[in-house]
Order: sequence, then C-alpha cells, then structure tokens
Amino acid sequence: MRGWIRLVIVVILLGLSLFLVYPNDSMDADIDERDNIIEYQEFGNHTVYIEEDKGGENRLKIVNSKDGKVQNIEGITGELYGIDWSNNGKYFIVNKATDIVKTTYLVSMENFEKLASIPTIGKVIWSPDSSKLLIGVENNKKRAVKGELKGTVDLAIYYVNSKTVEPLLEADEYVDYWPEYWDSDNNIGYRKINGEGEENLSIKYEPTEEELVMDIIYSNENHNSGEGVIKLLPKLDFNRLEYIYGEGSVLDLLEWLSHQEFLKEEELVILINLIDEFVGEEYYKFVESIANNYLKDKVRFLKALSKVPEKTEDIALGLHDMKVYDRSGENIFTDLDMILNSEELTEEERQIGVDLISFYASCST
Repeated sequence: MRGWIRLVIVVILLGLSLFLVYPNDSMDADIDERDNIIEYQEFGNHTVYIEEDKGGENRLKIVNSKDGKVQNIEGITGELYGIDWSNNGKYFIVNKATDIVKTTYLVSMENFEKLASIPTIGKVIWSPDSSKLLIGVENNKKRAVKGELKGTVDLAIYYVNSKTVEPLLEADEYVDYWPEYWDSDNNIGYRKINGEGEENLSIKYEPTEEELVMDIIYSNENHNSGEGVIKLLPKLDFNRLEYIYGEGSVLDLLEWLSHQEFLKEEELVILINLIDEFVGEEYYKFVESIANNYLKDKVRFLKALSKVPEKTEDIALGLHDMKVYDRSGENIFTDLDMILNSEELTEEERQIGVDLISFYASCST
C-alpha cells in the first residue's frame, strides 16, 4: 500500500516539475481560454497572439499547434493590435500605435524575426500575391489646414522583398488618401478626404512586367510558364526589378531561366538577343541558359541564331565560357561535321553554324 502511495506522489511531483520547467508551452497552447490574451490570429498550424505579461507589457508570440512550441518575437512590445497574415502565410503584420502615425511591424515566418518597422497611417492591407502592402504614408507637403499631421497622406505601395515604398496616389496640400481594401481582382479601394468631405473611390492595380515575371518565378509553378516569361524578358527593367524585389532577385530569375527549355525559334531569338544585357555573376548565370538550350537541340538553336547573325560571336564566347565542348559526350569536330552535312539546315544556317564553331575554337587560342 505504501509503495502505491509513493508511486502516486512521485508521479504528481514529476508532473509538477514538468509544469514548472515548461510553463509557457502548456499555458500558451490554450490561448483561446486565457484572459491575458489581447488578440490572436491563426494560419495553418500557427497562431500569432498578443499577450499581456505579469508586468502589464504586451508581447508578441507564436505557437505551433502541432508540437506546442512557442516563439517569442523579439523587439516588438507595447500597444499592439491588428495582427494580419499574408495570403500565403509567409508573413504577418502587427501594429503599434498611440497616435495617428503608427508603426507596422513586418514579421517573417521563415525565422520568426521582425523584418521591418514601417510608419503607416490608416489600414495596412496585403496585396493578393502577398508581395506588397497598401499603406497610407505622410508626405512632406505642408497641410493647407493645420491638423495632427504636418504633411498630407499619400496612398502608397510597400514592397515586402526590397522593403521600399512608392507612392501610388500622391496627395497635395489639400487632400488625404486613406487605404480601404485590395481585392483578389486587384481593385484598390481608398478614401479621398479634403475640405469638401470624403469620397470612396477605387482604382485598378496593373502589375508591371517585372511583377508578372517574378510572380511566376516565386510561385514555383514551372509548368508551361517559360513561354510567358521569355516574351516579357525584353520589356523588363532589371534595375527596377532589383529595386522592387531586392538584391539577388535578378539572379533568382536567371537561375529559374537556366532550367527552362525553349521549343520555338522565336523564343530562342529573344534569349539570344539578351546576351549583352548582363555582366559578372548575372552574365554567367544567363549564358548557362544559352548553353543548355544549345545542347538540347543544336539544329533548332542554329536556325534561331541565323535570324540574328550579328550575335554569333557573342554566343560563341558564351558557350566557351560555359565550356560546352569540354563536357562529356560533346565533340566540336563531330558537331562541325553534323552542321556541314545537315539536311535540316539551309546553306545560310550551315554557315552560321560553321562561324559559331570557328569563333568558339578561336576563343581557346
């Protein structure tokens, strides 16, 4: 009998010790039942919540419903409210405010860290593709009528990847623009406020070519998307692409491009024409696409090259930089013989092939 009593006591003590060691995990797992939870929002297996601690300070935490693990988000405390997940669940925002200009914190779920602190006015709204935020921002134009703000309020886009802001509608000294919504059809709603009152308006957001391309790249949906991207490539402003999506985004695009096979001559012509657009690391990543498509179908590639013969020497240099004829199974003399005797190539196309091989060989001397 005494043995059973001792066993029960040991079990109780063990349970108590586990509770004392891991109090937050067990308590935070039941956040919907706790009276010190200010606000919470769920997405998938994760719940973000604002907790008031024993000292009366509001803190931001994330709990995983699968394992009960709790993450404290460092550097975000105070009068917090307005948790809002991005549509893809990769980020969320939370606001901190005591006056009209608040701080909106952007948090990544990849490392549970604060990515940015953004001064915002009014609602902060996710774009449908989760790469942007619609915000109100104070400009430096002096208000015609004195108010809480010195400037007026622009309607602006915040780019998540590059952490940059661009005005969408610029207010003058008489007008404020306040964000209202951004729907799945890319309609943006806003309030126009001036001395005559308020007006609810909307505009259609038209994604740029850079956004259309990177939406494909970052969606990881590679099926049948190469054709759509290659047609947009000549229209891209690569400096702007890097400005919107951050450092390394052009390399991300070129890495994706290097895995695509282009089956149409007109697509290959576009690819060939871009040979002079890149330098340094970007150049080597781009000519990887050239080399891969050349090796997949040399006859088709030469037919495309014959449409832009002035690029032959540049292409030969790119192929040499990729050392295509140092690769297993590739032989420059075999290819030269194939070109000279090909019935699929016209005389002009055969000459382009011979020139390409000659330029390639001269790079080695």
